[in-house]
Amino acid sequence: MKIIILGGSGQIGTVITRMVTNAFPNAEILSCSRSGKGQNGYSFNVFQKDWSVFGNVDVIINSVGIIAEEGENTFKKIHIDVVENMLHSRAKMGNPKIIHISVLGADSQSKSGYASTKGYADELLKKEENVNIISPSFVCTPGTMMIGKLKMLNTMAKWQLGFLPCPAHFLSAKFQPVMGEDIAESVIQMIKQDLKGEHIYGTGPEIYTLEDWINIVGKGKIKIIRIPKWLIDKPFRVVTILFPFIMNKDQYILLGKDNIHDNSVLKRILGREPKSTRSFWVKELA
Repeated sequence: MKIIILGGSGQIGTVITRMVTNAFPNAEILSCSRSGKGQNGYSFNVFQKDWSVFGNVDVIINSVGIIAEEGENTFKKIHIDVVENMLHSRAKMGNPKIIHISVLGADSQSKSGYASTKGYADELLKKEENVNIISPSFVCTPGTMMIGKLKMLNTMAKWQLGFLPCPAHFLSAKFQPVMGEDIAESVIQMIKQDLKGEHIYGTGPEIYTLEDWINIVGKGKIKIIRIPKWLIDKPFRVVTILFPFIMNKDQYILLGKDNIHDNSVLKRILGREPKSTRSFWVKELA
């Protein structure tokens, strides 16, 4: 069996590569990235049109994605063009099973470029046969973006004598993070069970709010000042333009919306409850 992992050196791709390699020791596994570094690393440019260099493939796992545009790496190029290239060459690779890592909240009609391009890619793939889609909420892997943002908020609160002004709608939005290992295990089970046409919503057992995470990182000492959405909306959008390292436009849109979903399909495919993420947040935000 030949398994191709696209984006294999990324945060989610690294976990998938490690666990898929352990689960299928006799398979030929190519963990693709531009550098070709890492476990089972293979240098490959996902933007090239012809992918027949792989020969016959049994499974393609697509974990390519970005959370912020940078230079020529736009959301369209990374989320849509890569999928179109993969589908264009699929027949030449023997029509392999596709397992696509999307995101919870993907919607082609979203005002967020991140969510809309993810949603458009999902729509393309749902027209194809033998395709499975996994849509996770925040995926818990060490050093993930949310950890960095929360630590930054903690630092800002220290500069402001323990006070932290924050948009009120950010504090009430609900999130349902999932362990990276559970996403990787669901990929493994999709291969072992030869699943087709499944759409898994990758959510864990607990629901959090931004306020919950701020209380963890600040050990309950941060005094949050809630700012109404109507008051902060326009000024904060200016901040996303001038200081995107604090928060970009897409993060502003998505952090104010609930990101939760029933995980019964994930439970069925895993054959168990998804793992708790509580110890992850406590450890990473300590």
